[in-house]
Amino acid sequence: MIDYDNTKSFIEYELEKAIDERKETAIATHMSQISVMDRLLIAIDEYTKTFGEESNVYKECIVLYAKIKGNKKHLQEWVDKI
Repeated sequence: MIDYDNTKSFIEYELEKAIDERKETAIATHMSQISVMDRLLIAIDEYTKTFGEESNVYKECIVLYAKIKGNKKHLQEWVDKI
């Protein structure tokens, strides 16, 4: 958080404060989404290990796992840029 230090105008201070608040909100939202993705990856991994290749959706689970992992990576990179 930014503290007002008299070297900036009050408007600059308020703008920086608003930007920081939006960044914090965006990071919190996306970290929540990353957490959901982590839980889903764990569940898919557990499913494929438990039921193995005998499952009729095994291949789809592997593809879904890869797609979610890619989405998570891209989202994490975006959060890191914030």
